[in-house]
Amino acid sequence: MPTVVNSSLTYEILMYLNSFYFGMFAVCELGMGLFKAANLPSPGTSTTLTEFALLFFLIATEGARIYLGRKGNLTERGLPILIGIFLTFPSSLATLYFLFWQNYVLKLEVILCSIQLVILALELIISIMYLIAIYRPPSPKE
Repeated sequence: MPTVVNSSLTYEILMYLNSFYFGMFAVCELGMGLFKAANLPSPGTSTTLTEFALLFFLIATEGARIYLGRKGNLTERGLPILIGIFLTFPSSLATLYFLFWQNYVLKLEVILCSIQLVILALELIISIMYLIAIYRPPSPKE
């Protein structure tokens, strides 16, 4: 008897864990941003404000992505999951900014952003598998 991986359960577990991890990630990123603004020389206030604006954009995007992914998974509808897949790309780019393109990147940010990117990649793969499972025509019974 072949075993079938339930992609909806895997997707729900990843989204549930990411909801807690991203909350911690956002609080740590906000704290490190405040630390860098207060203690490190900044090239200008516009750069610091841009980084904080990007953090709030990331919080909004990731919050919407997690909400839509969980809602689509629980209702077994593909459209919210598909929108969540599209929101993965700006969320990944914002996380990559915090990983590579900031003025000052702390070691803790490298670790946290790397974990966030791995979670995003896993969720992307599982969500695509789940969409395929939702829209696959049922196999004929023998």
